[in-house]
Amino acid sequence: MTGKKQNNFLLLFNLTKSLVTLPGVVCIFLVLFFIMGNFQGFQDYTQHIILNVLGVCSIMFGLISFMGLVEIIIMFFIKDSIPLKSKIIFLILMIFCLLISFSFLSMSLILGVLTEGL
Repeated sequence: MTGKKQNNFLLLFNLTKSLVTLPGVVCIFLVLFFIMGNFQGFQDYTQHIILNVLGVCSIMFGLISFMGLVEIIIMFFIKDSIPLKSKIIFLILMIFCLLISFSFLSMSLILGVLTEGL
């Protein structure tokens, strides 16, 4: 494989890792912000907004993780794209991020229902 094609694969690989990192970090900060808001007495409306933003961000996190999962599955069939060890680590990372995004989404939905009242 030529060096230019391998550089393109590495660029796509690094771009996907960066795209997964951003919404993941934002989701973690929103969860911490929600927890801080509970201790500092934020208003219910503010807490509800934080949960709505967390839900949207976790959906984005899940979609980008799924795109990364599809990308790495396709890269498994392209032989000399990136090393096998990197492919396996990236596959495990994408599955883990997908599970974390589902947990953030379910947490935001459950807490959203609880904060509104049953």
